[in-house]
Amino acid sequence: MLAASAVCCGVSAGSFNPFYENLETNSESFFAVRPFYSHTVTEEREFRDVFWPLYSSKEFKDEESSRALIFWYTRTFNVQDETPRERNWLLPICFQGRDAAGKGYFAIFPLGGTIHEFLGRDEIRFALFPIYGESRINDLETTSVFWPVYSRTRGEGVQRDRLFPIVGKSVRENRYEKRFLFWPFWTSADYFYPGNSGHAWMLFPLCGRANMEHEKTFWLIPPFFRFTAGEKQNKLYCPWPFIQRIDGNRQDKFYVWPLWGKKQYAGGLKHRTFLLWPIFWSEKAQESDRIKTRRMAMPFFTFERTVLPDPLKTEPVELSNYWRIWPLMSWQNEGDTSRFRMLEIWPVKGSAPVERNWAPLWTLYKRTGREGVVEKDLLWFAWHSESEPEVERKEWSLLKGLMSYRREGDARSMRLLYFIHFGKEE
Repeated sequence: MLAASAVCCGVSAGSFNPFYENLETNSESFFAVRPFYSHTVTEEREFRDVFWPLYSSKEFKDEESSRALIFWYTRTFNVQDETPRERNWLLPICFQGRDAAGKGYFAIFPLGGTIHEFLGRDEIRFALFPIYGESRINDLETTSVFWPVYSRTRGEGVQRDRLFPIVGKSVRENRYEKRFLFWPFWTSADYFYPGNSGHAWMLFPLCGRANMEHEKTFWLIPPFFRFTAGEKQNKLYCPWPFIQRIDGNRQDKFYVWPLWGKKQYAGGLKHRTFLLWPIFWSEKAQESDRIKTRRMAMPFFTFERTVLPDPLKTEPVELSNYWRIWPLMSWQNEGDTSRFRMLEIWPVKGSAPVERNWAPLWTLYKRTGREGVVEKDLLWFAWHSESEPEVERKEWSLLKGLMSYRREGDARSMRLLYFIHFGKEE
């Protein structure tokens, strides 16, 4: 993608890094006046950023969206439709839009109105929140008065009633029946799962017990002490969160928090360890046909490596390699493309808006390699060099041509004071 390569690789025709950049190919373009504005166009996407994160917009296929900080958010689906699905939200005050069924909605919080497709609900209706509210998920409807004090939920096989925190009951047909009295002091449940039915109760903060067909649990001063013995797993908290032990078919976990801990899932799909939480982390995960390793010393060091196991070779095939010493430098290599950069102020890898609008401003030195070409940039546009060993090409430039040199094969040329040229070319 041109925008990514422009930001990563820096010096190009039409650029005055780090403040101005204007690049264009047959199918893509990138323009930036950093950090105030950038515009990216690719085959499928179009981005605009105005002093990001103040404002940004995106177009992808038949969708358009925009965002201003965390407050203003718009999104239009299927923009070519006569009545497209859309959202125009000024969080948390104003909500206006049209849902997937083409039905419009509008709400002013906390006065009243209707919101569709929000907070996991298909529809939310309220008046003088929290005095009165209704919500719906499929056929499951909930009514609340002085939320969260009173609520009533009804649906197919589901019944919930609550006068919080005094008393409450939740029933799901053929699955469970849960109750509380003066929450959180007394809670209980009956489970009707086929093959694993049972009963549980808790007198908080003193003790609790669960008797299931395949698992027995006892809590003492919950949640600090827990003892679970079962066919699929054994669990021990003694006390939580300092000592945590899970030994089961799906997960193996042992924490001596915050000193040391490990967690491994069945089949070795993911293995995670920490030391002096939250400082040192190590994680190894198998994703599809590749293995990804990550190590971190928060927040200063991050290492990531992705490999493709090859049964015909002793060593796996490396797909990508990345490390960062924050805020000093970073290195990444993927395929035939590599990049080393100083400084590395942003603490998160791969943030596209940061790469487009901010990263070039604090990049004091950068070395990139792509398709046999190695480029080096020092102090933005002060020094730039390129080398291509396969064709015996090498060139460098000081202050965009105050002094420059180029050699390709037997041909050599030099430039002084931007316009004085001398040398030999063949």
